[in-house]
Amino acid sequence: MSAAALGAAMLGLPRRAAAADVDAEAGGKRTWRFDFGPGEVARGATQVTAETAYTPELGYGFDDTATLTEADRGGDDPLRGDFVSTESSATFLVDLEPGDYRITLISGDPAGPTDIAVTAEEIEKIPPTEAEAGEVLELEFDLALVSGRLGLTVTGTAAHLNAVEIEALPARRRGRRPTLYLLGDSTMQTYDPYWMPQAGWGQFFDRFLSDRVLVDNRSIGGRSSRSFLNQGRLDEVLRLVRPGDYVYVQFGHNDATYTVPDRYTPPEDFREYLRTYIEGTRQRGGEAIVVTPVSRRDFDADTGRFRVSFPEYVEAARSIADELDAPLVDLSASSREFLDEIGPEGAREVFLHAEAGVYPNRPNGVEDDTHFQEYGAIQMARLVGRGTAELGLRISDHVMVHRSSGAPRAVDGLELVRASASTLEVSWPASEDADTYRVHLGRAGEEPTFVGATAGTEAAVHFLEEAADYEVRVSAQNEHGEGPQGQVLAVSTSQAIARFDMGTADSPVAEGFMQVTPETEYTPEQGFGLADAGSVTAEDRGADAGDALQRDLLLGHGGAYSFLVDLPDGACTVVLTVGDAAGSARTDIAVQGEQRSTVAVDDGVRQVIEPAEIVGGQLVLDISGSGGQLNGVTIAADGTGR
Repeated sequence: MSAAALGAAMLGLPRRAAAADVDAEAGGKRTWRFDFGPGEVARGATQVTAETAYTPELGYGFDDTATLTEADRGGDDPLRGDFVSTESSATFLVDLEPGDYRITLISGDPAGPTDIAVTAEEIEKIPPTEAEAGEVLELEFDLALVSGRLGLTVTGTAAHLNAVEIEALPARRRGRRPTLYLLGDSTMQTYDPYWMPQAGWGQFFDRFLSDRVLVDNRSIGGRSSRSFLNQGRLDEVLRLVRPGDYVYVQFGHNDATYTVPDRYTPPEDFREYLRTYIEGTRQRGGEAIVVTPVSRRDFDADTGRFRVSFPEYVEAARSIADELDAPLVDLSASSREFLDEIGPEGAREVFLHAEAGVYPNRPNGVEDDTHFQEYGAIQMARLVGRGTAELGLRISDHVMVHRSSGAPRAVDGLELVRASASTLEVSWPASEDADTYRVHLGRAGEEPTFVGATAGTEAAVHFLEEAADYEVRVSAQNEHGEGPQGQVLAVSTSQAIARFDMGTADSPVAEGFMQVTPETEYTPEQGFGLADAGSVTAEDRGADAGDALQRDLLLGHGGAYSFLVDLPDGACTVVLTVGDAAGSARTDIAVQGEQRSTVAVDDGVRQVIEPAEIVGGQLVLDISGSGGQLNGVTIAADGTGR
């Protein structure tokens, strides 16, 4: 809303903000309007000066007037000409019913600069913003008010308040299908495929629900109940919740991290933050379900029994749920019972444990007793589903938790999807009662070894020998354990028709590969090279960064470049190696002009498999992204490998 429109609309402000009536001249919307400063008051607005202190009887005012000054610059516009200011911090309070509001502020000084930031409900709504003398800022944001008293805290070296309008937003109606919002930390969040096999239970929760509900997982790593709220993430959800929706709340892991001040929340504060989540959801017609912190792989070495993780936070969650009669899923207890059944060694399959070399993004392996593999995340999601089914809520009728009688049967029907010179992709039909699948591979005639697990029905195995024979088996796994390995699929990697090692001119070149440096420009006579490579540089991270292919790379630095290879027409498979030992790699890949994938690598290197159809005698790989890193390219004929 413009300043002029705000001034024209400032009609009908009730004497006490907390008892506002509908303002017919504002389109039937409930509005509260304040004109700050000692000068002329805009028609229909309530004046607020530097001496207007909040009282319950008044229903609005500053909580402390000690830091306030005021000025009247005159002029024809009563909103722009005068204001109340602080050079540090001040909080303006307004009694309002809990609900959703749109808040518009006017801030400016005809005779001097403006420097202002605005926080509401502990959320930074307006970051530090500056304006020149005579410039007026028109700032607007939406807010889900939970507390029943709006507090607008303004900070800055010249934080001026000229006017504030508060508009109540219309109540939302029940949706056709209830939405389940999942709010939590890294044990609950959804991960993209790069993080394989790491997973949060929230990304699999919809497996155990009917298709008559929607799941919106807002969980994110590194957040506590406090930081999730402070960053405005709860506010975003509360402004979406409709009657009949559900909000699952699981925090505690990061709240207990006293070494990280931005996350740490004492148990007594944690309890009160959960109160805000519960009450805020209920105010909008939804139901908040409290989930106690999921267990870690923390056990007594003598007994093998698992300890209660974050006991003070578990008790705080139970306590506030009991006080407010909020539904509770005691995942702390159910996950610990499950872990006690399978024991500490079995729990390694639940948590993020992997040997070196199994997963391309975990080249050195991983031992993590907090986060889950996909198998573990699914087990936790199942436990939450069972806990929900026992609550007796409407959502309980939508829980579809199948109870299998034992480990899954053998997985047969394996097929080769694609083979390259260094990778194999295989698929298989879904197996009844399977949660995840474990892939086993070995050279022909040798005992296969575990090479990765997945919740899907397709897997890729990387960094294999060229033109070699392999055997693949797959087993299925569920809450009862791993079933037998199924039929053997005999497969072979392809013979490469072209290999390129990208890097510096003086770095080692992988055996059998052609070297490509930033100076390797494409020419028809050479048949390969770079185009549009003006921004490209190269780096060699040294022998500790990996083999000759992995240690050095090209970097695009945000610019786009192309790698061209002259090839016979036909199908082929391209494997791109991407990574940077000195930091993260961010690369966008297009093949034959078609955008294919975005590679985000934070540790080690990753191989990306892309089929290509050569038409016109040339393969074109377009590389872009913030980093534009590329370590190597291998090309094999016949993309299916069959």
